[in-house]
Amino acid sequence: MKKNKKIQHYIEYISLVSFMALLHLLPVSAARKISVLFAKTAFTFIPIRKKHIIDSLSAAFPDKKQDEIINIAKDVYIRFANTIVEIMFFKKMSKQQLKEMVNFQNLYLLEKAKKDGKGAILLSAHFGNWELLAISFAQRAPLSVIVAQQENLLVDKLIDDIRSGKGYKTIYKDNMAFKWVLKALKRNEFVAILADQDAGRQGVFVPFFGRYASTAKGPAVFALRAGCPVYASFCSRQKDGRYIATFQEIEKPDTGDEEKDIEIIMSKYSEILQENIERNPSSWFWFHRRWKTKKQ
Repeated sequence: MKKNKKIQHYIEYISLVSFMALLHLLPVSAARKISVLFAKTAFTFIPIRKKHIIDSLSAAFPDKKQDEIINIAKDVYIRFANTIVEIMFFKKMSKQQLKEMVNFQNLYLLEKAKKDGKGAILLSAHFGNWELLAISFAQRAPLSVIVAQQENLLVDKLIDDIRSGKGYKTIYKDNMAFKWVLKALKRNEFVAILADQDAGRQGVFVPFFGRYASTAKGPAVFALRAGCPVYASFCSRQKDGRYIATFQEIEKPDTGDEEKDIEIIMSKYSEILQENIERNPSSWFWFHRRWKTKKQ
């Protein structure tokens, strides 16, 4: 069984590398067009979580008509396919090209955090092109990103090599993550965390599109324990293929109750994320089962 798994992982790796090599024969614009065709085909014939996406959109936007919901759902597939293709081109692009693909707003907040010298927590989500956001940001300030290790270690190394080769470090989600995050903050680095996935029973429940969603406590805990600032940052794709990224500070409360402070910070993050999704509903990764864990 273990041998079969190893063979499967090797086949997956070779297939991915071969596909990337073929894709690199095309300009990015042509590759994006192919990704749109693939996404439309998948939406019609390989509807992975299609019903889940439509149901989630309907619950989040009860005032929208069903035709509009269907169109947004289809665009979710297209935006995700675009993102995957763009990520596959990262290895071929220079750091300067990747930096220029994202126009950050409110960068004075970044400079302020650098001068304060305590590092900072950068809260983001699977919104727009989150990998490009991290790589572009890493050209402006030292950055570590908390990531989940892929089951296929060959694919995981390929992805990690692209990330590290373009300027940022990775911290795997494991028992040592807390230690490495605090060390990065002490080095006055930014630590980015995607906090928009269901966090199970260990999470804090905060409002998100009219329902309570279990949200990771870690980002708020890191900020409170390290005494560093917290920022929310999301990027939205523009018609020319570039992105505009917001950069917004989340004020840290001091109620004297750490659990309450955690809830306030993560509630504000959730509120800012919702505002971004409301402006660009198809830019978020609706494939997630965001409300999987119910509040008791």
